[in-house]
Amino acid sequence: FRREIGCEFIIADETLIAPAVLIDLEGIEPTSRMGQVRWYDKPKKGSIYCVALDPSLGTGSDPAAIQIFEANSTVQIGEWKHNKTAIPEQIKLLAAICKHIEESTNEPNNIYYSIENNSIGEAALISLAEFGESNIPGTMLSEPGKNRRGFNTGPKTKLAACAKFKTLLETGRLKVNSHSLITELKSFVA
Repeated sequence: FRREIGCEFIIADETLIAPAVLIDLEGIEPTSRMGQVRWYDKPKKGSIYCVALDPSLGTGSDPAAIQIFEANSTVQIGEWKHNKTAIPEQIKLLAAICKHIEESTNEPNNIYYSIENNSIGEAALISLAEFGESNIPGTMLSEPGKNRRGFNTGPKTKLAACAKFKTLLETGRLKVNSHSLITELKSFVA
């Protein structure tokens, strides 16, 4: 089955997310900006926040991205994405985002952050060590039983993460607010 959405076509057997769900996804305009970070809602006291960095080399090809979700409601409250930001600056931005959440909520114990630690992620971990984890409000999450900080996303873990993301989004238990992320989902194949 094929359905036109604006100028885009969604083909049912190709996308990770069901086409019927993709058709209904609508992003919202940011309520504020902090540099290149788009905020869709303000951090609120009493909520738990998850901040994740998917690093890139910053050479202009693959963009780095930071996603910010309120864990209580699983609603995306912010995002950053750029393809020319060097890894040390990505770490500083991650820290600035966590600091903003801390300043807004005065609850550093309700902030959890992590970094994808694949090959490029190793450089991010080195930059994180140089910057100092103690300079980032919140708790760094890592894979249980691994000696390396952050999360490794190989074929098995990517499949599991995609399956969980698909289920949460398709059942309405996860809300994506970013036009950019929704556009990516419309072309992300299973």
